[in-house]
Amino acid sequence: MAPARRHVPPPSLVCSQRTELDPTATPTVDAALKQLKTCSRRLQAALTCHRTELQVLERLYYKGKNQHRAALFWQRVVEMRRLDGRVDEMHMDEAVESLRLAFWGDPSSRTTKLLKGPWTHCPDAPALLFVMERCAACCTLIDRTRERLLHAYESFMLMMQTGAFLQLVLTLAAIASRLSLLLTEVRPALEASWLACFRVLQILFPAKAIKVRPLVKPDPAVPAPPLPVGAPAPTTSKPPDVDSGPDDPQDEDTGSALSRAPQLTAVPEENVRAFDADAFAHSLPAGQPPPVEMSFSLSSELSQVRPIASPVPQSSNTVPSEGTSAASATNAPKRKKAGGEGPSSKPVKKKKKKRDEIDDIFGF
Repeated sequence: MAPARRHVPPPSLVCSQRTELDPTATPTVDAALKQLKTCSRRLQAALTCHRTELQVLERLYYKGKNQHRAALFWQRVVEMRRLDGRVDEMHMDEAVESLRLAFWGDPSSRTTKLLKGPWTHCPDAPALLFVMERCAACCTLIDRTRERLLHAYESFMLMMQTGAFLQLVLTLAAIASRLSLLLTEVRPALEASWLACFRVLQILFPAKAIKVRPLVKPDPAVPAPPLPVGAPAPTTSKPPDVDSGPDDPQDEDTGSALSRAPQLTAVPEENVRAFDADAFAHSLPAGQPPPVEMSFSLSSELSQVRPIASPVPQSSNTVPSEGTSAASATNAPKRKKAGGEGPSSKPVKKKKKKRDEIDDIFGF
């Protein structure tokens, strides 16, 4: 059976008509309602993702509580589940949205057409104070939860070095990092909601606003939440539209445009020779003929080389030397003699078998 939801019942809603308020307070209420609408949407998006991560954590806790109950890292899992469950049970998105809709009167008389028009009512001071108190309490709980999530993340990183249950520990570290980042998004929205309620309370009920305690600021000693596993690191390079001056030191990958020298095209060798020849001709005194151009190239040198005569084949009348005749006689294949004079031309006689007495008996 699921545990009972921790829920503080809101006070009974008592609204007053807009016509009863001071007209000078209308712009302040309009600005507060716009801010509450923005904060409500931010809280709904962030807490929905937070609820999804919490469901994954609940499933992992259910599957591994019997096996890892005595492990040290599992105590961190239990603490994560307990604190994040309390944040989820507060349902701050519903509380802020209920306060915003209270400016359109009683819930029974609200319609879609009425919500599209201007606000018609104003809630009393207890409704504003209730939402402010819940926002302050949730901010304190978020600070505590983020601190414990950071310790849990560090514990998972140490456990990962042992190599035991690597997949489970890696998943838990990613969930802890994700939950911490989502809570970082929730807290500014709660602060903005508290400030919007305080402005309305201050202009409509100034006597009640004096007794309100200021909102607790986050502890600067708490380090930033760790990045999720596999997430890219934030870049610190300058935006591309910012041009750095000549005295500004260039960092790595600043993104600024660099002026490049124009690329020189290769000039053909014939154009260079023709230009040199014209320049040399203009530099000669008048009446003196230009000297004969002496150009040396590999093709001209090869054309002037006398071709080597090919070897003349020896005629059949030449008399070979003794060494040559001996080598040719040795390497020449033997030919068969014409007319069947070779040893292979003689018929081979068959040998007669000796007759035995058994052959005589059987008639062989």
